[in-house]
Amino acid sequence: MFGLPLYPEGASTAAPWVDAVMYALTAITVLFTLLVMFFVVFFAVRYRRGHKVNRSNPPLEHLTLELTWTIIPLIISLGLFLFATIVYFGNIRVPASAMNIDVVGKQWMWKLQQPNGRWEMNELHIPVGRPIKLTMISEDVIHDFYVPAFRIKQDVLPGRYVQEWFQATKAGDYHLFCAEYCGTNHSTMTGWVHAMEPADYERWLSEGTTRNSSAAQGETLFRQYGCSGCHGLNSSVRAPMLNGIYGKPVAIEVPEDGNKTKVIIADDRYIHDSIILPEKEVAAGFKPIMPTFKNRLSEADVLKLIAYIKSLSTSNGTSNGMPDPQRTGNVGVEDIRTRAGFVPPNMAHITRNAQRNSSASGTYTDEQLNGGTAGPANGTSANPVSTAGDKGTLTGRDSAGVSTGGAGQTPATNSPNNRAMNERTGR
Repeated sequence: MFGLPLYPEGASTAAPWVDAVMYALTAITVLFTLLVMFFVVFFAVRYRRGHKVNRSNPPLEHLTLELTWTIIPLIISLGLFLFATIVYFGNIRVPASAMNIDVVGKQWMWKLQQPNGRWEMNELHIPVGRPIKLTMISEDVIHDFYVPAFRIKQDVLPGRYVQEWFQATKAGDYHLFCAEYCGTNHSTMTGWVHAMEPADYERWLSEGTTRNSSAAQGETLFRQYGCSGCHGLNSSVRAPMLNGIYGKPVAIEVPEDGNKTKVIIADDRYIHDSIILPEKEVAAGFKPIMPTFKNRLSEADVLKLIAYIKSLSTSNGTSNGMPDPQRTGNVGVEDIRTRAGFVPPNMAHITRNAQRNSSASGTYTDEQLNGGTAGPANGTSANPVSTAGDKGTLTGRDSAGVSTGGAGQTPATNSPNNRAMNERTGR
């Protein structure tokens, strides 16, 4: 109109449909605005002061008029709702063939990772004609991933994965914005999306710095932070096995409901929370003693770990998240320090208990655990509390491995021995 585009150039499969909804809304708004204004002017002129019209006995009701202004707007509203709903569901249902791009929002930049592990900063290269799925998360505050030409706009939240998808239809360079105020330099959080012909995209991808895939980088982190010490196939520690767990039902405990269990799907969100907030959803049959990696792993690193867990082969067996009777090893503070390189805050109580009891290491009889004599017995108890002295190692039913969402076998009964053991270990 007058040489000025009403909307940015549409360059995705969603653009024509989103524009159609907008045009429909605009047309209906203009139509009813003109209709209302017409009647306002008409009645103002017709019933102006001094104009001779019949003002006696005005009708109190008019069934035809009332049905007209009720039924017609209702049909229009329902039709627009149905049309917009169809467009909405088409935009949120990600095609199975979509190529995944990981996106991390951070003050004040966008970090985007290609499937081959190559990271980009404030730029995204994509092939034309292929569905692209964006898996997005924020490292700090709420951001908003907005590409006007693709008609996509999605809030990017801290601690929660959100998804958006699009399919570019035209090669070109398109603006990328953060559309949610996120601090001082919000206006500088911009970038570009480069839509390329498939052959050009493959050439660009191959010319970049050779990197390991996201899954391979995740495997490196998996070993670097000691995850393999408890979740590896050869680990003797009692912890959930991760092979084949992704996308499968997992039983978790619900403490607020009398320690009952419920079943959820081990998706991206569950794995993310199990790494960052391990006590949020504890796997049934395990103690909540997995260390938290909050503030130690970036969201980009967590995405790599998730990619690795997704890639784990199921040829060596699958996991349903339940305890494996053969994984009955011990784990303690020094074990965690060795495997992960630090002692997390949520295991500090184990350290304190270990220091408190370091002078009384050994094995204890049931009588001593129930408040009998104070020193260790010569024999070996069926319920040992500590056999590692100042290392603070917890054994038997008092501990087990580090787990995704908790570890350690839950005591089967609340016997006096177990109560005494819990009192001695600070629980």
